[in-house]
Formats: sequence, C-alpha cells, structure tokens
Amino acid sequence: MKLYLRIKGKRIWHLCALVILGIILACCGEVITGVDQPFTATVGSVVPITVHVSIPTAGGGGPDYFIFGFLVPKGWKAAENTTITYTSPTLGNGSMVLIPNTTLAKNGGGLNWPDDMKKTFHIGGNLIDDMEWVAYQTDKAFTHNGSTITGDLNIKIKVGADNNNTLVKLDYVITDSGNGFTSDGNGTYYSEKVAPSCLQLTGGTGDLVDFCNPQLTTINPPKSLDNDYITLTFDGNVTKTTLPSSDVTYICATAYTSDGQTISICEQTDKTKMVQIPSGSNKYQITFWPKAFFGLSDTQTIIKMDYFITDKTGNVKVGYGNTSSPFEYTFKCS
Repeated sequence: MKLYLRIKGKRIWHLCALVILGIILACCGEVITGVDQPFTATVGSVVPITVHVSIPTAGGGGPDYFIFGFLVPKGWKAAENTTITYTSPTLGNGSMVLIPNTTLAKNGGGLNWPDDMKKTFHIGGNLIDDMEWVAYQTDKAFTHNGSTITGDLNIKIKVGADNNNTLVKLDYVITDSGNGFTSDGNGTYYSEKVAPSCLQLTGGTGDLVDFCNPQLTTINPPKSLDNDYITLTFDGNVTKTTLPSSDVTYICATAYTSDGQTISICEQTDKTKMVQIPSGSNKYQITFWPKAFFGLSDTQTIIKMDYFITDKTGNVKVGYGNTSSPFEYTFKCS
C-alpha cells in the first residue's frame, strides 16, 4: 500500500491511501482511507482526530470485532485520557472499547494486542523508544457477508499529560479480531498502518521531547530520577560540529539541586570520558549515576542538568542544536 500526503486547509492535513488493484480482496483487507489530524496542539488540550476506514467482508465469516490501535508517547497516558466513538452507515454508531491487556491478539504468538502491535510495527517513524500502542475494539461485532463497512473513528485525546513540549509521529493501525496482523500469503495484509506528519505540542513547561528528528544527544531512559543510572549518547553523524575527529569526547555538565546549589563537573578525565561505540561509528556514550557523579549528599536531589560535549582539550564545546547553548535534561519519573 503506497500512501500519499496532501494538505487540506491551513491546520488540518488529510492522509489519503491509494488503493492499488488487488489490495482489497473479497476475503478481507481493512483500509484506512484518510486521517484528519491537526499539525499543532497545546499541551493539555483535547485534540480531535478522525480516522476514515473501509472494511471489505467476505461471505460466511465472523462474527469479528474491528480492532484499532494508535501509537502515542507513554507520558500522555492515552488509555486514561482518550475516548473513541465510531459512526458508520453500515455498522451503526457506537463506542470503541479499550482492550484489556489480558486479551491475546489473534495470530499474535501469545502476545496481547498492544504488545503484538509493538512487535509488528515497532515505534513507527519515531526515534525515541518512549512510545506505546493503545488498542481498542468496537462494542459490537460484524459478520462477513460480502458487504463493505465504511465509517469514521472519532478520537478525542488529551495530549501532553506529562506537560512536555513535543514533536511526535502518531501512528494508526486497523485490523479485525479474526485475522490480526497476518496476510493471505500473497502479500496482501488483513491490516493497515498509516503514519501522518509530526504533531507539535507547545505551551508545556517540560523539556522539548523530539521523537521525529535525529538528535545530537539522547539520554536513556528518556525519563529518570537522579538516583537512576542513565546513558548519554552523542551522535556526531547528525550534523557537522566543531569537534575534531577523535576516538573520545567528554561531557561538561552542571547540576541544579533542590536546595539551590549549582554543581559543575567539567574535566577531561575518565570520569567524564565518552567512548566511541562501536569503533568508527562517530557515536559516543557514557553511563553514569547522576547522584554520585555530582557528589550529592543523601538529602540532595537534582532538579535538572545541563551539559556540553567537549573535545579532549575542553576548549571546543558543542551544545543544543549545534549551538553555544547547553543541552538540558530535567529529572522526573513520568
């Protein structure tokens, strides 16, 4: 299935699926014919999204439930902050019901629906693995009688529950409970996934979390406390920087504590050394325990950290977006 994008208005884009001959077979072949999703939204707002679907059915099958999943940042807590209804001239109107994690996916190898979606579609076009699939099904079943069921899924989701400004690609997938994510053996799948352009959230107080664009640095896990081990990675392939080619780089970091102290560690020693992994990759990593790295007492906590990547002399520093401003990381558990 080839997907093409066209702009519809200033704020809403419409993703159209080109239905290639042979995709819709008599046996099945759910199709997402379009998605209406805003380009931008405000953190904490309720965003309307409409997914247009077409479900060909064959005679003598079912009853099956229509399955819908979408990929969102974990911090949005979508299962708690989303409602989905559907309108259909053939199936009628109703609600999409959150599928319990105890329900196993058809042909999913023992996985539940969200885990099967994650295994099959991964994190889509996003670059940070802090995403989750959320799975729903219709509140009524349908039979395969040769008709084509059309309709709209009407999503209302409160975005940015973690209060972070965000750039993210929300993915959408459909199938039915009788087939799951399988094919007819000839290359035609009983499901379909579409990935619209990035959605940008603004108005939050947290760090910008950019799932869409390659970053000079990333921290894993994306959300952590100062008492957790973190791995900081610098990717010198994203863009050309002023750092000379070498097999090592260093971090120059400053911690801001809950009791108002500022603690800087800016030295070119084994403590701050980043190792190129693998050799020749131009990607450098360091794993450390922030509380110990900055020498905090038991009663102190780190609220945020900013940092630069430096060369072995410490004279060349690279910051956020390849500028002289530091990278920033806020410590939080969600």
